[in-house]
Order: sequence, then structure tokens, then C-alpha cells
Amino acid sequence: MNFSRSFYLSFILLLVFSTLLALAGIRGFLKLAPSIEQINKHNTQSLYIAESMMSALTVNKDIKSFEEALAKGKTNVTEKGEAEVINKIEKGYKSAFKNNAGYKETTVNNIIELSRINRVGMQNAALRAKKLSSAGAWVIGFLTLITWVLGLILIKTLTTNLIKPLAELIDVLESYFKGNKLRRCPKLAPNHDFQRIYDAINSLLDKQS
Repeated sequence: MNFSRSFYLSFILLLVFSTLLALAGIRGFLKLAPSIEQINKHNTQSLYIAESMMSALTVNKDIKSFEEALAKGKTNVTEKGEAEVINKIEKGYKSAFKNNAGYKETTVNNIIELSRINRVGMQNAALRAKKLSSAGAWVIGFLTLITWVLGLILIKTLTTNLIKPLAELIDVLESYFKGNKLRRCPKLAPNHDFQRIYDAINSLLDKQS
């Protein structure tokens, strides 16, 4: 029947958009995870390295610990400008440990700059994650709206093409069995299939009258 096809199509569309809604949510979370991982791993590690170098230079006076931290920093470069600052630290740290005031001040400033770069990197990563989360929320909201619209269309279609015609048909038959021999189905049905049913019922009732 033709109205059955329209219902099946509506249900399929509803399922498709519901699936897209779920996939959009999953995709958003999967994209969000790497940003969070970057914040927790690379930038946090670089901050720890900068603190270790600062402590080794200004508190412990331990050049070996400083060099170990510096070596880790060279393999953990993730932000723009970070490599250049590490190169500056590498060029001047030995003189800084020899109590050269100028080099020590420069090295301290470079370590502070290294920390700043990574804190900015963390802030940017957090902003990217926030924007991605907001975009995902809008996509999910839009798909949810479409799903609701499709659901309402489906309900309206179901009511117009099936529920109301069936109710009319039942009412006509009940009226006939209660003694109302004049009651008939409407001349015009909402679709071709019910039109055939209405015409058949009306013809049958006309013959019985």
C-alpha cells in the first residue's frame, strides 16, 4: 500500500538522523580527547622540565640535573618558539653555572619564557577543545531538532493517512450495526488505498440498505 511506503520512508529517515546524531556525539568526543591528552602530556611535561632546570640552576646548583632536564626538553618540543628558547638555554647554561651574572639572568629569563610558551600552549589547547565541544553541541542540537521535526511529520502523516481514516471507517460500521443505515464513508479519502476501501464499504452498505 502507498501509505505504508511513506511510513517506512519516514521511519528510515528518523533512524538515519538518530544514527547521525549518535555518530556526531562520538566524533566530537574522539576529537576532544587528543586535545586533552596534549594538555596533560606534552605541555605539562615541558613545564615540569622548566621547573627542574630553574631549581637546578638557582637552588640546588646541580648542573647534572640541569643537563638531564635540558635533554628531556629537547625531545619534548611541541610549541612554536620552544626549540629556539631551548637552544638559547643550551648555549648559555654553562656560563650561568660559573656564576656569570649576565648569563645566569639570561638563562633564568629563557627558562621563564619556556614556561610561558607552554602555558600559552595549554591555554590554546583548552580553547580549541572548548570550541570543538561547542561546535559538537551545536551539531547535536541541530540533528536533534531535525529528528524532532521528522518525528512530528511522521506523527502527522500517520494521523492523517491511517489513524483518522481507520477511525472514520470504524465509526461508519458501528453506526450501521447500531441501526443508522444512512451513514457512509466520506467520498474523498486521504489516500488512494483508503479511497478504494471507502468506495467498497459504501457500495456494500448501499446494497444492504
